[in-house]
Amino acid sequence: MLLKTRYIQEINGGGGVVFATGTPIANSVAEMFTMQRYLQTGTLRKQQLQHFDSWAATFGEPVTAMELAPDGAGYRLNTRFARFINVPELNANLLSGCRHPDRRQVEAARAGDADRQADDCPCAGHAGT
Repeated sequence: MLLKTRYIQEINGGGGVVFATGTPIANSVAEMFTMQRYLQTGTLRKQQLQHFDSWAATFGEPVTAMELAPDGAGYRLNTRFARFINVPELNANLLSGCRHPDRRQVEAARAGDADRQADDCPCAGHAGT
């Protein structure tokens, strides 16, 4: 899918890809990085965060703790992503690549008014990153 999105972006001047979802990040922090990788490759490259390890080190804090082993026979040390750090910067990055329709656009889409939708679109002519 990454190759397909990059190809579409390449032939459309950086745009042309839309991920329409209400839950882009549901299960893990890796999903947040993956969404950025698909839609904000240029931004990640400029910030030298195109690899998950560098992204996670910039925006996450790992914590190592003892936990019960999966077989229940003992304990083991496990490192998990505990919390986000540099949240304002992460939020700014994520929002720079997201476009949310406003009420007028939703109403226009329901009414089938294509001209009004195009005029009101906040990303009309947007090439993306």
